[in-house]
Amino acid sequence: MSIPLMPATKAGEAHFNQAWRLAAAVGFLILVALFAAWNSQSVAGLSPHALWFLVVAAAVGAYMAMNIGANDVANNMGPAVGSGAITLGWAILIAVVFEALGAIVAGGDVVGTIKGGDHRSPRH
Repeated sequence: MSIPLMPATKAGEAHFNQAWRLAAAVGFLILVALFAAWNSQSVAGLSPHALWFLVVAAAVGAYMAMNIGANDVANNMGPAVGSGAITLGWAILIAVVFEALGAIVAGGDVVGTIKGGDHRSPRH
């Protein structure tokens, strides 16, 4: 009796491909963390404990940022894609461009607000 490696349905194939992408992303994060651990003294002068804390904090921050961004995109692009006004591919492209621009252009103001600064924009 042999177990098939690939799923038989299209939906199963999509989940299989998503699992491989997730595994590749996690594997990449692990490789980056190991590389940073081996080179931490020569590059940043961090202790191994501080470096691992930084790696874990960056991973958690990236996970939270992806979830927040995915929620924002779903709220903004869902009606347009659902009505057929744009395709899913165009919605993803538009979201990538404008989410990145938002972080680049207004990221400093957001960080200033979060760290306890003035809640008004400095440009006003």
